[in-house]
Amino acid sequence: MNINLNNYAVTRWHDPSAQPPDEPTAVALRLTISERCAETRLLKENYAKALEYLDGVPMPYDCRVPTLEDECLEIERHAWRKFIDDLQLRPLLSIKARETLDKQLYQNRRGYGDTQPLPPFTEDNVFGFFEQTCASIPHLIKEALTEVFKWLTPSQRWTGCKTSNEFKIGKKVVLCYVASTCYSGGLQVDYNRRAQVDALGNALFMLDGKGVRKTQRDKEDDYKITGSYTDAWDHDWRQGLPYEDDYLIAKPFSNRNVHITFKRLDLIEKINQTGAEAVLQQAGREESRGFSH
Repeated sequence: MNINLNNYAVTRWHDPSAQPPDEPTAVALRLTISERCAETRLLKENYAKALEYLDGVPMPYDCRVPTLEDECLEIERHAWRKFIDDLQLRPLLSIKARETLDKQLYQNRRGYGDTQPLPPFTEDNVFGFFEQTCASIPHLIKEALTEVFKWLTPSQRWTGCKTSNEFKIGKKVVLCYVASTCYSGGLQVDYNRRAQVDALGNALFMLDGKGVRKTQRDKEDDYKITGSYTDAWDHDWRQGLPYEDDYLIAKPFSNRNVHITFKRLDLIEKINQTGAEAVLQQAGREESRGFSH
Protein backbone atom coordinates (compact mmCIF):
# COMPACT_ATOMS: atom_id res chain seq x y z
CA MET A 1 0.00 0.00 0.00
CA ASN A 2 1.32 3.46 -0.92
CA ILE A 3 1.20 5.62 2.22
CA ASN A 4 1.06 9.32 1.37
CA LEU A 5 -0.16 12.16 3.57
CA ASN A 6 0.07 14.75 0.81
CA ASN A 7 -3.45 14.37 -0.61
CA TYR A 8 -4.98 13.92 2.84
CA ALA A 9 -3.22 17.07 4.07
CA VAL A 10 -4.65 19.12 1.18
CA THR A 11 -8.14 17.73 1.78
CA ARG A 12 -7.93 18.28 5.55
CA TRP A 13 -6.67 21.86 5.16
CA HIS A 14 -9.39 22.90 2.71
CA ASP A 15 -12.07 20.87 4.52
CA PRO A 16 -11.44 20.70 8.31
CA SER A 17 -14.33 18.24 8.68
CA ALA A 18 -12.58 15.66 6.49
CA GLN A 19 -12.37 12.31 8.20
CA PRO A 20 -9.16 10.29 8.67
CA PRO A 21 -8.63 7.14 6.56
CA ASP A 22 -11.66 4.81 6.65
CA GLU A 23 -11.64 1.35 8.23
CA PRO A 24 -10.51 -0.66 5.14
CA THR A 25 -7.70 1.83 4.54
CA ALA A 26 -6.71 1.67 8.21
CA VAL A 27 -6.62 -2.14 8.08
CA ALA A 28 -4.47 -2.08 4.93
CA LEU A 29 -2.22 0.52 6.53
CA ARG A 30 -1.78 -1.53 9.68
CA LEU A 31 -0.96 -4.58 7.53
CA THR A 32 1.69 -2.58 5.67
CA ILE A 33 3.16 -1.35 8.94
CA SER A 34 3.16 -4.89 10.34
CA GLU A 35 5.05 -6.15 7.28
CA ARG A 36 7.68 -3.43 7.66
CA CYS A 37 8.07 -4.12 11.36
CA ALA A 38 8.49 -7.83 10.61
CA GLU A 39 11.20 -7.00 8.05
CA THR A 40 12.96 -4.83 10.63
CA ARG A 41 12.86 -7.59 13.24
CA LEU A 42 14.22 -10.09 10.70
CA LEU A 43 17.10 -7.77 9.83
CA LYS A 44 18.03 -7.40 13.49
CA GLU A 45 17.87 -11.17 14.03
CA ASN A 46 20.07 -11.81 10.99
CA TYR A 47 22.57 -9.22 12.14
CA ALA A 48 22.69 -10.79 15.60
CA LYS A 49 23.51 -14.16 13.96
CA ALA A 50 26.22 -12.51 11.85
CA LEU A 51 27.83 -10.94 14.91
CA GLU A 52 27.64 -14.25 16.74
CA TYR A 53 29.48 -15.88 13.83
CA LEU A 54 32.14 -13.14 13.77
CA ASP A 55 32.71 -13.56 17.48
CA GLY A 56 34.72 -16.72 16.81
CA VAL A 57 36.61 -15.40 13.77
CA PRO A 58 40.13 -13.95 14.31
CA MET A 59 40.06 -10.24 13.45
CA PRO A 60 42.93 -7.94 12.39
CA TYR A 61 44.61 -5.89 15.09
CA ASP A 62 42.66 -2.82 16.18
CA CYS A 63 39.64 -3.82 14.05
CA ARG A 64 36.42 -2.43 15.44
CA VAL A 65 33.37 -4.69 15.27
CA PRO A 66 30.06 -2.81 15.63
CA THR A 67 28.00 -3.69 18.65
CA LEU A 68 24.60 -5.31 18.27
CA GLU A 69 22.93 -2.41 20.10
CA ASP A 70 24.39 0.23 17.75
CA GLU A 71 23.51 -1.69 14.60
CA CYS A 72 19.97 -2.49 15.75
CA LEU A 73 19.50 1.20 16.50
CA GLU A 74 20.72 2.10 13.01
CA ILE A 75 18.35 -0.46 11.45
CA GLU A 76 15.42 1.07 13.35
CA ARG A 77 16.43 4.60 12.35
CA HIS A 78 16.60 3.51 8.71
CA ALA A 79 13.12 1.97 9.02
CA TRP A 80 11.76 5.20 10.52
CA ARG A 81 13.39 7.29 7.77
CA LYS A 82 11.91 5.07 5.04
CA PHE A 83 8.45 5.21 6.62
CA ILE A 84 8.51 9.00 7.03
CA ASP A 85 9.78 9.47 3.46
CA ASP A 86 6.89 7.34 2.16
CA LEU A 87 4.46 9.46 4.17
CA GLN A 88 5.71 12.57 2.35
CA LEU A 89 5.70 14.23 5.76
CA ARG A 90 8.83 16.36 5.58
CA PRO A 91 7.54 18.87 2.97
CA LEU A 92 4.49 19.52 5.19
CA LEU A 93 6.64 20.56 8.15
CA SER A 94 8.11 23.92 8.98
CA ILE A 95 11.88 24.25 8.74
CA LYS A 96 12.19 24.20 12.53
CA ALA A 97 10.01 21.09 12.87
CA ARG A 98 11.98 19.40 10.08
CA GLU A 99 15.26 20.06 11.88
CA THR A 100 13.82 18.56 15.06
CA LEU A 101 12.66 15.48 13.12
CA ASP A 102 16.11 15.09 11.55
CA LYS A 103 17.72 15.15 14.98
CA GLN A 104 15.36 12.38 16.06
CA LEU A 105 16.12 10.33 12.95
CA TYR A 106 19.90 10.65 12.96
CA GLN A 107 20.89 10.95 16.61
CA ASN A 108 22.08 8.18 18.89
CA ARG A 109 20.16 6.66 21.78
CA ARG A 110 21.51 9.23 24.23
CA GLY A 111 19.53 11.94 22.49
CA TYR A 112 20.50 15.31 21.08
CA GLY A 113 20.14 18.04 23.69
CA ASP A 114 16.49 18.29 24.68
CA THR A 115 15.37 16.25 21.65
CA GLN A 116 14.40 12.67 22.39
CA PRO A 117 15.02 9.94 19.78
CA LEU A 118 12.10 8.21 18.12
CA PRO A 119 10.72 5.14 19.94
CA PRO A 120 11.42 1.56 18.76
CA PHE A 121 10.00 0.66 15.34
CA THR A 122 7.04 -1.46 16.47
CA GLU A 123 3.47 -1.75 15.16
CA ASP A 124 1.94 0.22 18.02
CA ASN A 125 4.55 3.00 17.91
CA VAL A 126 4.44 3.40 14.13
CA PHE A 127 0.65 3.35 13.84
CA GLY A 128 0.41 5.71 16.83
CA PHE A 129 2.84 8.06 15.08
CA PHE A 130 0.68 7.95 11.94
CA GLU A 131 -2.55 8.67 13.83
CA GLN A 132 -0.94 11.52 15.78
CA THR A 133 0.44 13.02 12.57
CA CYS A 134 -2.97 12.88 10.84
CA ALA A 135 -4.56 14.64 13.81
CA SER A 136 -1.81 17.29 13.85
CA ILE A 137 -1.88 18.16 10.14
CA PRO A 138 -3.83 21.47 10.53
CA HIS A 139 -1.38 22.59 13.23
CA LEU A 140 1.64 21.52 11.17
CA ILE A 141 0.44 23.45 8.12
CA LYS A 142 -0.34 26.55 10.19
CA GLU A 143 3.13 26.37 11.68
CA ALA A 144 4.70 26.16 8.21
CA LEU A 145 2.58 29.06 6.89
CA THR A 146 3.50 31.19 9.90
CA GLU A 147 7.17 30.54 9.25
CA VAL A 148 6.77 31.67 5.61
CA PHE A 149 4.83 34.74 6.79
CA LYS A 150 7.60 35.77 9.19
CA TRP A 151 10.22 35.35 6.46
CA LEU A 152 8.33 37.53 3.99
CA THR A 153 7.45 40.32 6.43
CA PRO A 154 10.09 42.88 7.48
CA SER A 155 11.14 43.47 11.05
CA GLN A 156 9.49 46.38 12.86
CA ARG A 157 12.62 48.46 12.34
CA TRP A 158 12.22 48.43 8.55
CA THR A 159 8.42 48.58 8.31
CA GLY A 160 8.36 52.22 7.20
CA CYS A 161 10.38 51.69 4.03
CA LYS A 162 8.84 48.45 2.77
CA THR A 163 5.69 47.59 0.85
CA SER A 164 4.83 45.11 3.62
CA ASN A 165 4.58 45.52 7.37
CA GLU A 166 5.02 43.14 10.26
CA PHE A 167 1.35 42.08 10.13
CA LYS A 168 0.69 41.96 6.37
CA ILE A 169 2.48 40.83 3.22
CA GLY A 170 1.92 43.22 0.32
CA LYS A 171 1.86 42.60 -3.41
CA LYS A 172 5.61 43.17 -3.61
CA VAL A 173 8.30 42.28 -1.08
CA VAL A 174 12.05 42.89 -1.03
CA LEU A 175 14.16 40.19 0.62
CA CYS A 176 17.83 40.63 1.50
CA TYR A 177 20.65 38.11 1.11
CA VAL A 178 18.60 35.62 -0.92
CA ALA A 179 20.71 35.70 -4.10
CA SER A 180 24.38 34.83 -4.44
CA THR A 181 26.88 34.50 -7.30
CA CYS A 182 27.33 31.02 -8.78
CA TYR A 183 30.44 29.53 -10.41
CA SER A 184 29.33 30.60 -13.91
CA GLY A 185 29.05 34.24 -12.88
CA GLY A 186 25.26 34.32 -12.80
CA LEU A 187 23.00 34.45 -9.78
CA GLN A 188 21.43 31.64 -7.79
CA VAL A 189 19.53 31.15 -4.55
CA ASP A 190 21.92 31.44 -1.62
CA TYR A 191 22.60 28.15 0.15
CA ASN A 192 21.35 29.54 3.47
CA ARG A 193 18.01 30.57 1.94
CA ARG A 194 17.15 27.48 -0.07
CA ALA A 195 14.98 26.01 2.68
CA GLN A 196 12.94 29.24 2.93
CA VAL A 197 12.39 29.41 -0.84
CA ASP A 198 11.25 25.78 -0.94
CA ALA A 199 8.95 26.46 2.03
CA LEU A 200 7.39 29.37 0.11
CA GLY A 201 6.77 27.12 -2.89
CA ASN A 202 5.24 24.41 -0.70
CA ALA A 203 2.94 26.97 0.94
CA LEU A 204 1.68 28.37 -2.37
CA PHE A 205 1.11 24.93 -3.89
CA MET A 206 -0.62 23.70 -0.73
CA LEU A 207 -2.97 26.69 -0.53
CA ASP A 208 -3.79 26.29 -4.22
CA GLY A 209 -4.93 22.72 -3.58
CA LYS A 210 -2.07 21.05 -5.45
CA GLY A 211 -0.21 19.64 -2.47
CA VAL A 212 3.46 20.18 -1.77
CA ARG A 213 5.73 20.60 -4.76
CA LYS A 214 7.35 17.50 -6.22
CA THR A 215 11.13 17.34 -6.10
CA GLN A 216 12.05 14.73 -8.71
CA ARG A 217 13.06 15.77 -12.22
CA ASP A 218 11.92 13.77 -15.23
CA LYS A 219 13.41 15.96 -17.96
CA GLU A 220 16.26 18.44 -18.21
CA ASP A 221 13.89 21.24 -19.25
CA ASP A 222 11.17 20.35 -16.76
CA TYR A 223 12.38 22.36 -13.75
CA LYS A 224 9.22 24.45 -13.41
CA ILE A 225 7.06 21.33 -13.20
CA THR A 226 8.91 18.72 -11.18
CA GLY A 227 12.09 20.33 -9.83
CA SER A 228 12.37 21.88 -6.39
CA TYR A 229 11.42 25.54 -6.12
CA THR A 230 15.04 26.61 -5.64
CA ASP A 231 16.07 24.61 -8.73
CA ALA A 232 13.41 26.42 -10.75
CA TRP A 233 14.62 29.82 -9.55
CA ASP A 234 18.27 28.90 -10.21
CA HIS A 235 17.49 27.67 -13.72
CA ASP A 236 16.16 31.08 -14.81
CA TRP A 237 18.46 33.28 -12.72
CA ARG A 238 21.60 31.70 -14.19
CA GLN A 239 20.37 32.74 -17.63
CA GLY A 240 19.93 36.33 -16.44
CA LEU A 241 16.13 36.05 -16.34
CA PRO A 242 13.69 36.65 -13.47
CA TYR A 243 11.83 33.56 -12.34
CA GLU A 244 8.11 33.62 -13.14
CA ASP A 245 5.27 31.17 -12.61
CA ASP A 246 1.54 31.30 -11.87
CA TYR A 247 2.15 32.59 -8.35
CA LEU A 248 4.97 35.15 -8.45
CA ILE A 249 7.84 36.88 -10.22
CA ALA A 250 11.22 36.74 -8.44
CA LYS A 251 13.88 39.09 -9.79
CA PRO A 252 17.41 38.93 -8.29
CA PHE A 253 19.90 41.78 -8.10
CA SER A 254 23.67 41.92 -7.77
CA ASN A 255 23.39 43.35 -4.23
CA ARG A 256 21.90 39.93 -3.28
CA ASN A 257 18.38 41.35 -2.87
CA VAL A 258 15.37 39.70 -4.48
CA HIS A 259 12.21 41.57 -5.46
CA ILE A 260 9.16 39.30 -5.39
CA THR A 261 5.89 40.38 -7.00
CA PHE A 262 2.95 38.12 -6.16
CA LYS A 263 0.27 37.30 -8.72
CA ARG A 264 -2.12 35.23 -6.58
CA LEU A 265 -3.02 37.75 -3.89
CA ASP A 266 -5.81 35.46 -2.70
CA LEU A 267 -3.19 32.93 -1.58
CA ILE A 268 -1.09 35.66 0.04
CA GLU A 269 -4.16 36.79 1.96
CA LYS A 270 -4.52 33.28 3.39
CA ILE A 271 -0.89 33.39 4.52
CA ASN A 272 -1.58 36.82 6.04
CA GLN A 273 -4.56 35.53 7.99
CA THR A 274 -2.68 32.55 9.40
CA GLY A 275 0.59 34.37 10.07
CA ALA A 276 -0.84 37.55 11.56
CA GLU A 277 -3.02 35.55 13.93
CA ALA A 278 0.02 33.61 15.18
CA VAL A 279 2.11 36.79 15.54
CA LEU A 280 -0.63 38.54 17.52
CA GLN A 281 -1.05 35.52 19.79
CA GLN A 282 2.69 35.43 20.41
CA ALA A 283 2.75 39.16 21.14
CA GLY A 284 -0.14 38.71 23.59
CA ARG A 285 1.69 35.92 25.42
CA GLU A 286 4.87 38.00 25.68
CA GLU A 287 2.89 40.99 26.95
CA SER A 288 1.12 38.88 29.58
CA ARG A 289 4.46 37.51 30.77
CA GLY A 290 5.76 41.06 31.04
CA PHE A 291 2.79 42.15 33.16
CA SER A 292 3.16 39.07 35.36
CA HIS A 293 6.60 40.28 36.41
